[in-house]
Amino acid sequence: MKVVVFGADTPLGRHVVTDLVFRGHSVSAVLEDLAGVPEEWADRVALRTGDPLEVDLVDDLVAGHEVVVDALGDCRGSRALERSAAVTRQIAASMQRHGHLRYIGLRPDVLLEPPGRPLSWNRFLRLLKLGCCPQTRQEVAAAFETIARSPLSWTMVRCPGMTSGPPRGVRHVGMTRRDSVGPSVTRQDAARFLAAQVLETNYICAAPAISN
Repeated sequence: MKVVVFGADTPLGRHVVTDLVFRGHSVSAVLEDLAGVPEEWADRVALRTGDPLEVDLVDDLVAGHEVVVDALGDCRGSRALERSAAVTRQIAASMQRHGHLRYIGLRPDVLLEPPGRPLSWNRFLRLLKLGCCPQTRQEVAAAFETIARSPLSWTMVRCPGMTSGPPRGVRHVGMTRRDSVGPSVTRQDAARFLAAQVLETNYICAAPAISN
């Protein structure tokens, strides 16, 4: 499959690109710049630099690929999260214009927790990752709603918290708020799960939460 990865220079995005190449897909990586590009990508990954908020860049990349993987959600700070949400909405609009419908993305698990739920320590930490800013949370939630209400064949992977370290295997996949899902997942495991969704059909138009 022809796959384009937005946010390929995020820690998660790098793992996603590497795993997609390992699986035999034709991969394009969208980066802010070429600094720190892994050596193993040489001659195996098509590199594109530029601002993913540029409409022409997004349109060009979406038009030439069958699947979009959005790893921009792996960022910190209010501004970065709001920017990633804006890019997500732009990607969704471009995909619908070009008729390319397979979207795979990442969103914080806290977005789908029921309102009024007591503020547990883990939930508090996850809200901190959203910038402790109601506007930021609203922007990220709005981007999720844009995808969820679109005609795209989407999969939105929810990660309660990502950690560094070697892969341990995704052991829990939760489809509802009551499913038992742990507090964290390694980035390598999250990347492998996202990459697997390119050909996976079990989670189309669903938002599975994953953990180790």
